[in-house]
Amino acid sequence: MKEREKRKHPRFPVGITMDVHAKGHTVGKCRGTISDLSVGGMSFKTTAELEEGTSLYLKINIPLEIRGEVRHMKSGSGGGMHRYGVRFHKLGFETADSVKAGDWIAARFAKK
Repeated sequence: MKEREKRKHPRFPVGITMDVHAKGHTVGKCRGTISDLSVGGMSFKTTAELEEGTSLYLKINIPLEIRGEVRHMKSGSGGGMHRYGVRFHKLGFETADSVKAGDWIAARFAKK
């Protein structure tokens, strides 16, 4: 039997590279790759070492502005990669737009 999904919002696989800015953390600015994305959160991979509770500002080459917090971390088995789960505090567009971020994510990344 398939395990029931606990998340409120569906996650979509994306594979987008981004800049990660960690407020008040020695990592400063680094690069990462988003594994999956939803309205409420995402997971991403990076070589940077972040702690649970770290506040993040994520800059992506799409018109979304994302601010969130690291909720969990899983160390990779090789290459120094870590996978982080992030809960969003803010998800919106950099410019005023009537489209809701959740609708945009679903339209952009849902499998056709």
